[in-house]
Amino acid sequence: MTWLIVGGAGYVGGHTVARLHAAGRPVVVLDDLSAGLAERVPDGVPLVRASMHDTAAVAQAMIEHGVTGVMQFAALKSVPESVSEPVRYYRENVGGLVSLLSAMTSVGVGRIVYSSSAAVYSSGPVAALPRWIARRSRYRSSTSASAMARWAARRSSAVAAW
Repeated sequence: MTWLIVGGAGYVGGHTVARLHAAGRPVVVLDDLSAGLAERVPDGVPLVRASMHDTAAVAQAMIEHGVTGVMQFAALKSVPESVSEPVRYYRENVGGLVSLLSAMTSVGVGRIVYSSSAAVYSSGPVAALPRWIARRSRYRSSTSASAMARWAARRSSAVAAW
């Protein structure tokens, strides 16, 4: 099984790539290097410099490298920025996942591991929080973006069994 690690030149993605590569698993990194570093990609691991928003480039990388599964680590992650620029965060994080799922669907890749640091803030219903916290939570836009991404992935025809 060959894994495409989206955001594989970032901190978490880079560690994942290193562990998979050390274990002898075939991996390919797709990263636009806007926040990642090419030096994090081990020797012998292909690096495709492209955005996950570029559906055609992602699909081409999957075909060229015989990808059978995707691990998605690419995302904007600053909580203060997500509060001041929520539309940018939805576009990058949710829109990027939708583009990635479209590429997966077009080439028949049906396995994805979706990673979101926003999940650490709460996966429970907002109703479980005191009303004043739910209305004022600075993490609300991050958690809603994560929820929207999970919803899109569950409904994608690319995902075999979520």
